[in-house]
Amino acid sequence: MKFIKAAKVEEFAGRTLKSIRILGRPVAIIKEADGSFRAMEAGCKHQNADITKGTIVGGIVTCPWHGWQYDLKTGACVSGGRASLRAYACKVEDGDIMISLHPLETPPAPDSERADFN
Repeated sequence: MKFIKAAKVEEFAGRTLKSIRILGRPVAIIKEADGSFRAMEAGCKHQNADITKGTIVGGIVTCPWHGWQYDLKTGACVSGGRASLRAYACKVEDGDIMISLHPLETPPAPDSERADFN
C-alpha cells in the first residue's frame, strides 16, 4: 500500500480536525485523544460540505450545512442518511502524517438523498 505525506504532526497542536487535499481529494485528518491519527473523506455525503467545519461532540461530527452526523472513528453516518464516509489507512513516520488513498473498506451504497455522489 502506497502512502502519501499529508501533514505534519505539529500542525495538530491544539486542534483535533483538519481538512486537506490529496491528489484533488478532500480528506479529513482526525487526531485522537491518545495522539494517534485517522483519515477519512472530508465531504459530507449529503451535499459535500466540509465536515471539518462542523462541530464535534462525543466523537460525532455534525455537518455545518444540514446537520448530518458522522462517527469520527468509523466514518459511519449516524444521523441524516445512510452513506458512510470512506476511511483511509493513516500512519505517522518521522513526524509526518502519511495517508493511503485506498479506502480501508467499502462503505455502504450512497444514500439516494445525496445530490452529488462524487
